[in-house]
Amino acid sequence: MINNNKLFGFMSAAAAFSLFASGCANDKTDGKSEYISDTVSESGIQQISADNTSESTSINVEDIFSDRDLSGDYDVPNCEISLQGDKIAIEGTGASADDSVITVTDDGIYRITGVLDDGKIIVNSDAKIQLVLDNATITSLDSAAIYAMNSDKLFITVPEGTTSTLNDAAVYSDSSNEPDACIFSSDSLTLNGGGTLNVNGSFNEGITSKDDIVIVGCTLNVSSAGNGIKGKDYVAVSGAEINIDSGADGIKSTNVTDEGMGFVYVRSGTFNIISANDGIQADTSFIADEGVFSITSGGGSENGEEHTDDFGGFGGRGGKGGFAAPQTADLESGTVSASDTDSVSTKGIKGSDAVNIGKGEFYIDSADDAIHSNGNVSISDGSFTLNSGSKGIHADSEVAISGGEVNIEKSYEGIEGACINVEGGMVNVTASDDGFNASDGSSQGSMGGNSDSVKLNISGGTVCINAEGDGLDSNGSMTFSGGTVIINGPVNDGNGALDGNGEIICTGGLLAAAGSSGMIEYPSSNSTQNVAVITLDSYRDSGTLVTVCDSDGAEVLSFAPLKSFNSVIFSSPDLIRGETYTIYTGGSSDAENICGFYTVGGYKSDGIETESFTVEDVNTFIGSSGGQMGFGNGHGGGRMPDRENIQSPTDENGEIVRPNKEHMPDGGEMQFPTDENGEIVFPDKDKMPNDGEIPPPPSENS
Repeated sequence: MINNNKLFGFMSAAAAFSLFASGCANDKTDGKSEYISDTVSESGIQQISADNTSESTSINVEDIFSDRDLSGDYDVPNCEISLQGDKIAIEGTGASADDSVITVTDDGIYRITGVLDDGKIIVNSDAKIQLVLDNATITSLDSAAIYAMNSDKLFITVPEGTTSTLNDAAVYSDSSNEPDACIFSSDSLTLNGGGTLNVNGSFNEGITSKDDIVIVGCTLNVSSAGNGIKGKDYVAVSGAEINIDSGADGIKSTNVTDEGMGFVYVRSGTFNIISANDGIQADTSFIADEGVFSITSGGGSENGEEHTDDFGGFGGRGGKGGFAAPQTADLESGTVSASDTDSVSTKGIKGSDAVNIGKGEFYIDSADDAIHSNGNVSISDGSFTLNSGSKGIHADSEVAISGGEVNIEKSYEGIEGACINVEGGMVNVTASDDGFNASDGSSQGSMGGNSDSVKLNISGGTVCINAEGDGLDSNGSMTFSGGTVIINGPVNDGNGALDGNGEIICTGGLLAAAGSSGMIEYPSSNSTQNVAVITLDSYRDSGTLVTVCDSDGAEVLSFAPLKSFNSVIFSSPDLIRGETYTIYTGGSSDAENICGFYTVGGYKSDGIETESFTVEDVNTFIGSSGGQMGFGNGHGGGRMPDRENIQSPTDENGEIVRPNKEHMPDGGEMQFPTDENGEIVFPDKDKMPNDGEIPPPPSENS
């Protein structure tokens, strides 16, 4: 049953957190985005808006908590219930006892003390009922400990300085679907007070409401075979300490039918959650203004599934939210279908429509994604320590970070979304594959095509990447317009520090990206900030300092990559057209560093002079890069246009015939013609013989 006032009061919640679904922030290069982070005013009104929408929706979070919810107090009870093992004594009106079953029928306050060895409390009333558990212990051997089958609203209050315990049966005598939790309410449920309540759900769930659950002030310890706390309309917490050990989800809300419902909202509180499935799952939105969260889901990151290359797609698994990679293919029919996989979700925090975090401390160790949304993820402040067996942060639509400190200590991919926008804060990512992966999950992007709807924008803050795959990977465009980006990229030639299927543009900020040179990509000549592309003659060991000084000997870059490398891409406002710079390798600096990137001014001038260069264009190539291999033109680096029309010679078995380089000019080194800007010039295939098809190689007898 849904209270109409509550429905109208909160119906804007879902709309507020679905605004982002209309699209990502634009790719403007002025350091600003159309996305505007949420703010919480002193009045408690949280608003989200976007410049490109005419609507402004909000949720007034103060309406969630009534004065009675927040007080945790109670007036003089109209009924005193004393539990005495296998006996019950009642003084007052509104309650009755039949053997060991207490039934509450009238409006009022019921103070309960003592121990009940085998019994329960049933609430059956149209009024508001308040049960005050004052050092009470109730154990049921055949059902729920407290079953509110009907009420206007049920308050369960644990006074400060008291500890109460509720235990349900491992097997219920009633085989119907309800009750199925140690505390079960068919209507609104509030747990408050300053005391401690232990809830042991041996049958299934710990605490369940078919309406909403509000938790304020108390310490709540929940152990459950199934979900720890489940509210249908929403779960809202303020100032409580919640400790959960659950055999399914820790906290969840489930209403996807009624607009504005199905969310989990945390104003403040402390959460320690160990869950077999998701730590916190909201079927619409997870919203946190403040709080301390320690979550271990699915046994932690060490239980994450083994990952294989998903060709740049989302790499999700069926039934777990996010796009699932194809599992099986019928080559004869040409159809592809997903295999039958376990649909259990083991994410840390999941909001199906949105995850919106204003502030807080988050310590998450998850078998699957640490923070996940099928819509959008917004982080405006807070601190995050994330260890994930899959993605650190995933959103099907947009990931927007405008503040806070995000440390992804372990992940398969650090941050993934169709649009990724970093406007501020500190983001530090360690990934066994890509650091950032901007992808909409389409095969177009995963096979090297450019998806116009996919964007990766960094306009502020500090981003540090340590990735075994691509450092930053976008199946669409990539833009740097502000902030500091430090990439410790791959050591293998199959990946690059930067990988953009669309154009890579640099208009501001500082970029230092190290890695292998085999698939090197760099910002295009359409950038407005100068870029130096340095390729060394051999790999240097991790920790080897690369320093760039201007003609006066002033240091403009000191970078000691955390892994072996032979290329460095550097862009800074300090690279000035017409100026000459010198590169030094080795040596040392006594300045502070972050991710191997040193603050200028600490270089001791003890490195080896390697090469000098003059900035004459947007892209300056130093060493063996020179643009000769066609990599890094800002449009996907190393991928030739119209490649589907280029045919490689094959033998009679269909195997590609590779010519002997000893019989080729220049020892087999490939040289492509370039224009005055160093860009590769591809011939017009219409002017080539055989419509541009490469003829087969001559036979040995020709």
